[in-house]
Amino acid sequence: FQSLLLERWLLTDEVVDRFLVHHETGEPIPDALVARIRNAATFNQGFATTEYLASSLIDMKLHTLDDPSEVDPDAFERETLAELGMPSELVMRHRTPHFGHVFSGEGYATGYYGYLWADVLTSDAAEAFAEAPGGFYDPEVAGRLVRYLFAPRNAIDPAEAYRLFRGRDSGRRFGRGGGLFGFQFKQRFQ
Repeated sequence: FQSLLLERWLLTDEVVDRFLVHHETGEPIPDALVARIRNAATFNQGFATTEYLASSLIDMKLHTLDDPSEVDPDAFERETLAELGMPSELVMRHRTPHFGHVFSGEGYATGYYGYLWADVLTSDAAEAFAEAPGGFYDPEVAGRLVRYLFAPRNAIDPAEAYRLFRGRDSGRRFGRGGGLFGFQFKQRFQ
């Protein structure tokens, strides 16, 4: 969640104006090119969402098996994807042998679908900044972000910490930010 959220600042006007400059002349990147970069953020999101959901569904099905000890991962994937009606033109974002961190223990173990939930929370948290008077640099929203989400780590129940930050639960609308990992910047380039 944290790294996904912090990426939302990359194409704010303040970052663009300060860092997207020619390395020798200091000339700013043309506005038209920045607009194209921002518009490209949602390119191919249908494909990305499908391949990501395929990995998530495979992971959830693996985690709900009564006895996974005799599972042939390749056959399991093929059968499950066929049951789901996965288009043969698309592959999973990550195959089961790539799921090492999903099964690695307490430090980082999560269901693969956790990334999708992180995107929902990220989009909602970014909207808190976008809606604030100071935008992505609003000190009051930034203070709540640090106080309730970044500083306490797991000392506060994550759902309660999010409610303290946002004043409510997440809107729980997947992909509302303009794509799986995209966020539509409503600044001068749109």
